[in-house]
Amino acid sequence: MRRRSRPSSPFTVRYVPLGTEGSPDQLLTIKNNTEVSVLPTLGFTARDLWGRELPHVLTQTVHGSHLGGPLLPAGGTLRDILRFDGPGSRDVRGVDVELVDVEELDHPALEGDVRVVMIDLEQKATDDPAEFWGIGVVNPNTFGVTLRISLVEYEERERDHPRQAIDVFTLQDDVDMPSVSNHVIWLPEDVRGQFHAVEHHLRPVNYT
Repeated sequence: MRRRSRPSSPFTVRYVPLGTEGSPDQLLTIKNNTEVSVLPTLGFTARDLWGRELPHVLTQTVHGSHLGGPLLPAGGTLRDILRFDGPGSRDVRGVDVELVDVEELDHPALEGDVRVVMIDLEQKATDDPAEFWGIGVVNPNTFGVTLRISLVEYEERERDHPRQAIDVFTLQDDVDMPSVSNHVIWLPEDVRGQFHAVEHHLRPVNYT
């Protein structure tokens, strides 16, 4: 008797409260296992170390996954940073993720990951906030993409608690990247050296 294989889930979701090897804390990753690009809207239930619900914790995201903002390409991965507020927010160690809504989009699967990094005055990659003067963007794909880019400031590490994102500065204009291109965005003087990380997500394409 042959065992019937179980169909894979269309989306795989993973939440990591404490990052490793340079990854941020409170990281949510969503893998699209389908051949259709989508705009997902997510809902969250925060839980403590023992799996108990924290009903007074408000969960939001840096990129707006809770509002249906980021594009999740076919076969691709979306990463977002969770932000917790309210009584019990320090106790969050797990999150239940609900797919509230999914809008299908006509967007090609990525041939390669779009890369966005912090750069210094010499246009070299850096992870030092004091040297963070610009953003380097690379689109290796043979088609144009549109990005929304945010700068994230984290609180100081307190014992073994996950670090919270305490400030987010989103660039006013989305960035349209032509096919197989790279670009440098210099930061305004009033935000240089204040942020610890740069994050991005795809948007429906403006570039043609």
